[in-house]
Amino acid sequence: MSADTQPISPARFAAALKDLSISMLHLKVLEIRNSIAHLQYSNDQLRPFAQGSATAVSPPSTESAEPDQDCVDAIRENEQVIDRMTERLAIIRIEVEDERGVSWTEFMSTEELEAQQEKNRSAAADAAETPAVNGESGEHSAWSDGTFQTGTIRNGQVHMDQQPGRPNGGTLSDEELRTAMEERMRNLGGDDDDEGGMHL
Repeated sequence: MSADTQPISPARFAAALKDLSISMLHLKVLEIRNSIAHLQYSNDQLRPFAQGSATAVSPPSTESAEPDQDCVDAIRENEQVIDRMTERLAIIRIEVEDERGVSWTEFMSTEELEAQQEKNRSAAADAAETPAVNGESGEHSAWSDGTFQTGTIRNGQVHMDQQPGRPNGGTLSDEELRTAMEERMRNLGGDDDDEGGMHL
């Protein structure tokens, strides 16, 4: 890049993404990650010279060499480019998730996926170790208020698990329940109800 050439602005970069398909966005992410990896590798190679722990001309000596200012400047410039590239990845992520409604997970590198999985495992372990507050069991109320119920199916029959502190449900079959409801509906109607049925 020449000294007077400026990189594309974040706003123009974001606008240019609108015309790209998801597969092209995948390729753009891979291209940016590849560029970042090359810049980081370059910085790793330049760092000993920038720190003065290596010299390009003479063999290594026990004496400390002077830092190479060209290497220091190159590392600084590479880090600025890495920051811009990282910003572009964030812009692509916004386009993918917010504008296209696609999960960023499919764009993540193997290292990012492993880090995310480790973070999830750590969060789950922390949640499991969190003590109950004010004597609460730590169990969500949906498990105790009947929202969620558990049971088993044996020989084609559903057997619901008994929840502690809750009475068992009725023992009517579907047909018995239907008959009982019809009888109750007839009794609710009364003699003075011309239309029949229930009024609310």
